Amino acid sequence: MAMTAAVKDELSRLEITKIGPRRAEVASMLRFAGGLHIVAGRVVVEAELDTGSVARRLRKEIHELYGHQSDVHVISSSGLRKGTRYVVRVVKDGEGLARQTGLIDQRGRPVRGLPAAVVSGGVADAEAAWRGAFLAHGSLTEPGRSSSLEVTCPGPEAALALVGAARRMGIQAKSREVRGADRVVVRDGDAIGALLT
Repeated sequence: MAMTAAVKDELSRLEITKIGPRRAEVASMLRFAGGLHIVAGRVVVEAELDTGSVARRLRKEIHELYGHQSDVHVISSSGLRKGTRYVVRVVKDGEGLARQTGLIDQRGRPVRGLPAAVVSGGVADAEAAWRGAFLAHGSLTEPGRSSSLEVTCPGPEAALALVGAARRMGIQAKSREVRGADRVVVRDGDAIGALLT
Protein backbone atom coordinates (compact mmCIF):
# COMPACT_ATOMS: atom_id res chain seq x y z
CA MET A 1 0.00 0.00 0.00
CA ALA A 2 3.05 2.27 0.26
CA MET A 3 2.98 2.88 -3.50
CA THR A 4 -0.65 4.04 -3.36
CA ALA A 5 0.17 6.49 -0.56
CA ALA A 6 3.18 7.85 -2.47
CA VAL A 7 1.13 8.40 -5.64
CA LYS A 8 -1.71 10.06 -3.69
CA ASP A 9 0.80 12.32 -1.97
CA GLU A 10 2.30 13.34 -5.33
CA LEU A 11 -1.13 13.94 -6.92
CA SER A 12 -2.29 15.98 -3.91
CA ARG A 13 0.55 18.46 -4.58
CA LEU A 14 -0.31 18.91 -8.28
CA GLU A 15 -1.14 22.54 -9.11
CA ILE A 16 -4.23 23.01 -11.29
CA THR A 17 -5.04 26.54 -12.43
CA LYS A 18 -8.22 26.17 -14.49
CA ILE A 19 -11.46 26.53 -12.51
CA GLY A 20 -13.47 23.85 -14.41
CA PRO A 21 -11.10 20.95 -13.71
CA ARG A 22 -10.64 22.08 -10.09
CA ARG A 23 -14.43 22.02 -9.61
CA ALA A 24 -14.63 18.59 -11.31
CA GLU A 25 -11.96 17.23 -8.96
CA VAL A 26 -13.75 18.53 -5.86
CA ALA A 27 -17.10 17.12 -7.02
CA SER A 28 -15.46 13.75 -7.72
CA MET A 29 -13.65 13.66 -4.37
CA LEU A 30 -16.84 14.48 -2.50
CA ARG A 31 -18.80 11.85 -4.46
CA PHE A 32 -16.25 9.05 -4.00
CA ALA A 33 -15.04 9.84 -0.45
CA GLY A 34 -18.21 10.63 1.33
CA GLY A 35 -21.63 11.89 0.92
CA LEU A 36 -24.47 13.87 2.30
CA HIS A 37 -25.92 13.48 5.76
CA ILE A 38 -28.94 15.10 7.35
CA VAL A 39 -28.08 16.30 10.84
CA ALA A 40 -30.80 18.10 12.82
CA GLY A 41 -32.65 18.86 9.58
CA ARG A 42 -29.59 20.36 7.86
CA VAL A 43 -27.46 18.91 5.05
CA VAL A 44 -23.87 18.13 6.06
CA VAL A 45 -21.27 17.32 3.39
CA GLU A 46 -18.61 14.87 4.54
CA ALA A 47 -15.60 13.22 2.90
CA GLU A 48 -13.48 10.51 4.54
CA LEU A 49 -9.93 10.35 3.16
CA ASP A 50 -6.88 8.26 4.00
CA THR A 51 -4.09 10.85 3.74
CA GLY A 52 -3.67 14.23 5.39
CA SER A 53 -2.31 15.91 2.25
CA VAL A 54 -5.47 14.96 0.30
CA ALA A 55 -7.68 16.23 3.14
CA ARG A 56 -5.79 19.55 3.15
CA ARG A 57 -6.13 19.83 -0.65
CA LEU A 58 -9.90 19.22 -0.51
CA ARG A 59 -10.35 21.70 2.34
CA LYS A 60 -8.34 24.37 0.50
CA GLU A 61 -10.26 23.85 -2.77
CA ILE A 62 -13.66 23.99 -1.02
CA HIS A 63 -12.67 27.30 0.54
CA GLU A 64 -11.06 28.85 -2.58
CA LEU A 65 -13.66 27.70 -5.14
CA TYR A 66 -16.88 27.86 -3.12
CA GLY A 67 -16.08 30.03 -0.08
CA HIS A 68 -17.21 27.43 2.49
CA GLN A 69 -15.42 26.73 5.76
CA SER A 70 -14.76 23.10 6.64
CA ASP A 71 -13.45 21.14 9.61
CA VAL A 72 -10.98 18.27 9.45
CA HIS A 73 -11.38 15.52 12.03
CA VAL A 74 -8.64 12.94 12.50
CA ILE A 75 -9.85 9.42 13.28
CA SER A 76 -7.06 7.27 14.71
CA SER A 77 -6.61 3.67 13.70
CA SER A 78 -8.36 1.12 15.89
CA GLY A 79 -9.47 -2.51 15.80
CA LEU A 80 -10.98 -2.92 12.32
CA ARG A 81 -9.63 0.30 10.81
CA LYS A 82 -6.11 0.24 9.47
CA GLY A 83 -4.38 3.60 9.38
CA THR A 84 -5.51 7.05 10.31
CA ARG A 85 -8.51 8.55 8.46
CA TYR A 86 -9.25 12.23 7.86
CA VAL A 87 -12.83 13.49 7.67
CA VAL A 88 -13.44 16.84 5.93
CA ARG A 89 -16.85 18.12 7.04
CA VAL A 90 -18.85 21.15 5.89
CA VAL A 91 -21.67 21.84 8.36
CA LYS A 92 -22.53 25.50 7.76
CA ASP A 93 -24.51 25.75 4.49
CA GLY A 94 -23.71 22.16 3.51
CA GLU A 95 -26.75 22.23 1.24
CA GLY A 96 -25.30 25.22 -0.64
CA LEU A 97 -22.01 23.36 -1.22
CA ALA A 98 -23.85 20.19 -2.27
CA ARG A 99 -25.85 22.21 -4.80
CA GLN A 100 -22.76 24.08 -6.09
CA THR A 101 -20.75 20.88 -6.57
CA GLY A 102 -23.63 19.00 -8.20
CA LEU A 103 -24.11 16.45 -5.41
CA ILE A 104 -27.79 17.41 -5.31
CA ASP A 105 -29.89 18.67 -8.22
CA GLN A 106 -32.05 21.82 -8.40
CA ARG A 107 -34.94 20.03 -6.67
CA GLY A 108 -32.76 18.94 -3.77
CA ARG A 109 -32.51 15.27 -4.78
CA PRO A 110 -29.13 13.50 -4.51
CA VAL A 111 -27.27 12.91 -7.79
CA ARG A 112 -26.14 9.28 -7.92
CA GLY A 113 -23.32 9.45 -10.47
CA LEU A 114 -21.04 12.38 -11.20
CA PRO A 115 -22.56 15.84 -11.81
CA ALA A 116 -23.73 16.60 -15.36
CA ALA A 117 -21.09 19.34 -15.77
CA VAL A 118 -18.34 16.76 -15.15
CA VAL A 119 -19.89 14.01 -17.30
CA SER A 120 -20.39 16.33 -20.28
CA GLY A 121 -17.13 18.26 -19.75
CA GLY A 122 -13.94 18.03 -21.76
CA VAL A 123 -10.87 15.85 -21.35
CA ALA A 124 -9.46 18.11 -18.60
CA ASP A 125 -12.66 17.54 -16.59
CA ALA A 126 -12.42 13.77 -17.16
CA GLU A 127 -8.81 13.81 -15.94
CA ALA A 128 -9.84 15.83 -12.88
CA ALA A 129 -12.72 13.44 -12.14
CA TRP A 130 -10.32 10.48 -12.21
CA ARG A 131 -7.78 12.34 -10.06
CA GLY A 132 -10.46 13.14 -7.49
CA ALA A 133 -11.84 9.58 -7.51
CA PHE A 134 -8.36 8.08 -7.13
CA LEU A 135 -7.41 10.48 -4.32
CA ALA A 136 -10.68 9.68 -2.55
CA HIS A 137 -10.95 5.91 -2.94
CA GLY A 138 -8.28 4.57 -5.30
CA SER A 139 -5.56 1.98 -4.88
CA LEU A 140 -2.65 0.61 -6.90
CA THR A 141 -1.22 -2.89 -6.83
CA GLU A 142 2.51 -3.29 -7.29
CA PRO A 143 3.70 -3.38 -10.90
CA GLY A 144 4.21 -6.89 -12.17
CA ARG A 145 2.14 -9.56 -13.82
CA SER A 146 -1.18 -8.42 -12.40
CA SER A 147 -0.80 -4.69 -11.83
CA SER A 148 -4.01 -2.72 -11.55
CA LEU A 149 -5.43 0.64 -10.60
CA GLU A 150 -8.75 0.33 -8.81
CA VAL A 151 -11.32 2.83 -7.55
CA THR A 152 -14.09 1.78 -5.16
CA CYS A 153 -17.31 3.55 -6.13
CA PRO A 154 -20.34 4.59 -4.05
CA GLY A 155 -22.68 2.99 -6.60
CA PRO A 156 -23.05 1.68 -10.16
CA GLU A 157 -23.95 5.13 -11.55
CA ALA A 158 -20.67 6.63 -10.30
CA ALA A 159 -18.77 3.62 -11.67
CA LEU A 160 -20.33 4.10 -15.12
CA ALA A 161 -19.52 7.82 -15.05
CA LEU A 162 -15.87 6.99 -14.27
CA VAL A 163 -15.70 4.40 -17.09
CA GLY A 164 -17.12 7.04 -19.45
CA ALA A 165 -14.51 9.58 -18.30
CA ALA A 166 -11.76 7.04 -18.98
CA ARG A 167 -13.20 6.40 -22.46
CA ARG A 168 -13.06 10.15 -23.21
CA MET A 169 -9.32 9.99 -22.44
CA GLY A 170 -8.88 6.91 -24.66
CA ILE A 171 -8.30 4.54 -21.74
CA GLN A 172 -9.99 1.15 -21.29
CA ALA A 173 -11.58 0.78 -17.83
CA LYS A 174 -14.03 -1.84 -16.62
CA SER A 175 -16.67 -1.60 -13.94
CA ARG A 176 -17.55 -4.65 -11.85
CA GLU A 177 -19.14 -5.59 -8.56
CA VAL A 178 -16.88 -7.29 -6.03
CA ARG A 179 -18.23 -8.42 -2.65
CA GLY A 180 -21.15 -6.02 -2.86
CA ALA A 181 -19.02 -2.99 -3.82
CA ASP A 182 -18.85 -1.37 -7.25
CA ARG A 183 -15.31 -0.95 -8.53
CA VAL A 184 -13.68 0.47 -11.64
CA VAL A 185 -10.46 -1.28 -12.65
CA VAL A 186 -7.71 -0.44 -15.15
CA ARG A 187 -5.39 -3.43 -15.69
CA ASP A 188 -3.12 -2.47 -18.60
CA GLY A 189 0.22 -1.11 -17.35
CA ASP A 190 0.50 1.48 -20.14
CA ALA A 191 -3.07 2.67 -19.49
CA ILE A 192 -2.34 3.01 -15.75
CA GLY A 193 0.77 5.04 -16.59
CA ALA A 194 -1.20 7.25 -18.96
CA LEU A 195 -3.96 7.74 -16.40
CA LEU A 196 -1.54 8.70 -13.63
CA THR A 197 0.34 11.03 -15.97
